[in-house]
Amino acid sequence: MYRMKALNRIFFIATAASLIACLSGCAAGEAPTTPVSISGTISVPDGVQTDGSKVTVNLYHAWALEGVLRHPVEFIESFETTTGEYSFSFDYPVETGEGLLVYAWIDLDGDGVHCTPAIRTDRAGLTVVQDFPSAEVTANVMLDVPCAGPDWFFPPATD
Repeated sequence: MYRMKALNRIFFIATAASLIACLSGCAAGEAPTTPVSISGTISVPDGVQTDGSKVTVNLYHAWALEGVLRHPVEFIESFETTTGEYSFSFDYPVETGEGLLVYAWIDLDGDGVHCTPAIRTDRAGLTVVQDFPSAEVTANVMLDVPCAGPDWFFPPATD
């Protein structure tokens, strides 16, 4: 009886050790990144009152994946700022997509939501970063389109 319990315990430990070894061997490492510093100006058209309203900035790959799964606008990271000059540093995941889009929207009504069916005052804009990849980039964003998401701006419509 005691010998059977000992064998069961050894079998359990060996199985658990094998499982852990298998899972750790199969786990993918972190994707390589490169540091990027981004800066620029976020502005609104004349006459739009911002009153220090929060601006949400989302960074996206312009394109992600390959072949039939290739698609635009893959989220990377987000931060908050206000209109005017901004700067932000982040780690760009180099193997999960290509290009860089800077999309921003301003919460003019202060509800924390980018537009609703009843309130359509929030403004948005998107800039495609040229000459990327680069360790330092500039992206100026004009928030001049009401209630548009990043996919409204990119990829640009073709005729």
